[in-house]
Amino acid sequence: MLAILRTAGRYFERLLSHQAALGTLASLRTTLFARAAAAEASGRLRLSGGEGASLLGRDVDQLEDRVIRGPQIAGAFAGLLFAVFLAAVTGIIPALCVVLCLAGACVMTSWLARRMLPDLAQCEAAASNDLKVALAEYAAAAGEIAVYDLTARVSAELEQVAARHDDAQFRLARAEAAIATIPTAAAGIACALALATAHGGAALAAMAALAAIAAGESIAGYARAQIRAPSVDEASARLDKIAAVGLPDPVSASPAVPGLTIITSVGTHRLMPGARVAIAGPSGCGKTRLLGTLAGLRTDAPQEIIVGERAASEMGLYRLRQQFALVPQDPMLIAGTILDNLRLARAGIGEDEIWEALSTACLDQEVRALPDRLDQWIGEDGAQLSGGQRKRLAMARGLLAARPWLLLDEPSEGLDANTEAKLVARLRDWFDRSGQGLLLVSHRAAPLSLCDKTIGLAGDHPRK
Repeated sequence: MLAILRTAGRYFERLLSHQAALGTLASLRTTLFARAAAAEASGRLRLSGGEGASLLGRDVDQLEDRVIRGPQIAGAFAGLLFAVFLAAVTGIIPALCVVLCLAGACVMTSWLARRMLPDLAQCEAAASNDLKVALAEYAAAAGEIAVYDLTARVSAELEQVAARHDDAQFRLARAEAAIATIPTAAAGIACALALATAHGGAALAAMAALAAIAAGESIAGYARAQIRAPSVDEASARLDKIAAVGLPDPVSASPAVPGLTIITSVGTHRLMPGARVAIAGPSGCGKTRLLGTLAGLRTDAPQEIIVGERAASEMGLYRLRQQFALVPQDPMLIAGTILDNLRLARAGIGEDEIWEALSTACLDQEVRALPDRLDQWIGEDGAQLSGGQRKRLAMARGLLAARPWLLLDEPSEGLDANTEAKLVARLRDWFDRSGQGLLLVSHRAAPLSLCDKTIGLAGDHPRK
């Protein structure tokens, strides 16, 4: 009966602990990603693709041990106390043997883990990060590597990095395995001593021996937590850096007030909600920098921009993103489906809204003609789409964001004249219906007809 109860208890313990761990880590990963993105945009953090993958992948996964095994410590000592009680039924000496062996194993495991493992865990983490960075950088240059016939050279360099990683991983695993044998050995010794010193007959001696073995299994969870602690602490310390640098300041975290006016020092223009304004000027005068500053992605606009009563450069991404949706000249798409990319705009988007936005962006018919329609895979950064399709997909995403202001940077670049004319007409209908404001940068004449006001920038602001 006890064996069956133990099996059932272990099943539900694993089920509930892993459910808690996976849910916690999923929430943590998205939170850290948002903070890292905000810190990157503000210039407070610089991560390569490999470093980001290592932090948000491997390091977050390391915390699983803390979530799952942390609560097991109390259970381990409860099991130890129960085993001592059962051993005490057969005599004081068996109980003392169980206490000394298993408690000593806990102390020794904890001491050895803190003495032997931190340096090894740090080396293994650094080697893992180096490998991910190398893989990400070489993957980004895959085309050049193939064209210049550098595959063999790159493979040899990667093998060296991988060998250092394997060696660091092996040394850490070997040390962890050596320490993990202590509770098992202690349980065996405690079992033998309990059998040798127990009184009251064979049945009670067997009970004392089995209690010692069960207690050894209980403290194995504690031992595992202590063994993994250096690696978990190392990962936690690195993640704390993202959490700290990515925290928004109180101004950035405060909710924006819908319908804020925009006041800029360019000709003392005051832009009211719903205005449609073209930003004009020669190349290099700062038009894109102005839009990027309004979107919270940079702070180097060539003119002072006031949103409500605060400078846009001081408000931060979290607050500005509630007011402005940016469709940049070179949009970024994720490796996924069309629907995956559109749902980045905001939560709770309905299918009717999606098709309306695609229609406004003159992309609905092309999406309907695809084999999987909205579920069509578009590859890394929209590699399966043409340049014009990528731009229009990003525009549909910007429309779906439903922000008070839409920032468009060269929205019709790369489009033929007919598609451009349709796009301009549909955008005009969209702005008429929604009342959304527009700030537009375009060197082509057709999109400028959407605007009823132009702000000219001087050409004396060199690009940084």
